[in-house]
Amino acid sequence: MIRGGRLFASVGLFFLIAFGVTVAAAQNNSINGRVYDAQTRAMVPDLYVELQDQIGLTLGRTKTDSAGRFFFGRLRGGDFNIKVITFGTNYQETIQSVRLVSLPTANGRMTSDVAYVDVYLKLDPRRARTDSGAGGVVFVQEVPDDARKLYKKGADQLDDKKDEGLESLKKAIEIFPTYYDALDRLGSEYVLRKQYEEAAKYLIRAIDVNRRSYSSYYALGVASYNLKNLPAAIEALNAATVINPNSINAQLFYGMALRIDGSFEKAEKALLQAKTLAKAAPIAEIHWQLGLLYEKTERYKQAADELELYLKVAPKSANTDQIRKLIENLRTRAK
Repeated sequence: MIRGGRLFASVGLFFLIAFGVTVAAAQNNSINGRVYDAQTRAMVPDLYVELQDQIGLTLGRTKTDSAGRFFFGRLRGGDFNIKVITFGTNYQETIQSVRLVSLPTANGRMTSDVAYVDVYLKLDPRRARTDSGAGGVVFVQEVPDDARKLYKKGADQLDDKKDEGLESLKKAIEIFPTYYDALDRLGSEYVLRKQYEEAAKYLIRAIDVNRRSYSSYYALGVASYNLKNLPAAIEALNAATVINPNSINAQLFYGMALRIDGSFEKAEKALLQAKTLAKAAPIAEIHWQLGLLYEKTERYKQAADELELYLKVAPKSANTDQIRKLIENLRTRAK
């Protein structure tokens, strides 16, 4: 009989392979959106909007125009998150899921999908009472004009998928070595490119400048996790969850790192928090991680339940048959 832990590892590999195939399929899809005030229905201009992948890494960033509109183009098919950054306002941070679907045509080409997204921002009662606290902190620096111009140039280049933007950001940092925005963006870009050691170098410097940077702590946690430096990953991701306890992705990665480290009680708490936060739009990976945790701690019924939820959220998983066999195995062991 195959033990559950060994089968989990095998299934996890299939999951990663399937995910990689999805990521690699580049298409000409796009997302059009508009940001509104939920109460007044007024359009909200000049807010940063991020396009994220399923684990919360930033793929692109833009700003709403005077009519509250934003646009992301040249996208592959798959699942994305639209995150409206509300620091410095009285709005709650908002993340909305989007799915783009590309299908093959008779001539072998792929169709293009266009998603239209309306985001309605609600007031955050905590920020309405006070502008202090983690959620409302805005980091401000006096930056030399030449460094600022290079940062804007680099950010625009990266938004247009041009790698030259990395060099522009480095030049901005050479002029102003403590340039937080440039350090944070450069580190995050290297995480997206899976150059984790290079990423950590810049993210650590960004955190030295701004100790309240959620994005830097989160990206450093992801980089450290992939470098198999669990103590550093746990420390960084813990800080990210303290700064932004409502971040689904930070809670998920924090729980993953803690589970691998053997801190099962803390891992369960973080993963259950992620599960609660994602209730409106469930994330398959959260159920997967809870299944791993419960199997490891011999709570077989709960492990099977979480895997059932995993298949419900991801019914077209490439390894569905193996997961169903594992669920049967777990239910047998739970008797």
